[in-house]
Amino acid sequence: MKKFDYKILTISVAHFRKSSFQTELNEKFSQWGEEGWELIKMEGISSGGMVFQGATTEEFLAVFKREIIA
Repeated sequence: MKKFDYKILTISVAHFRKSSFQTELNEKFSQWGEEGWELIKMEGISSGGMVFQGATTEEFLAVFKREIIA
């Protein structure tokens, strides 16, 4: 039976406003890919959502996994 490690990352929307963040994120994701991590899920975490107020995405949740090889 296969076994997996998991890595969970939350990213604030404020980080996306930094000019160098996209490059840093690409480099980090590439590094993790080289280490065997696979991005399996990424979605926004929202707040608000009242009838008169739309929901606002404040963070993103990214979930990675890699197989444990014994």
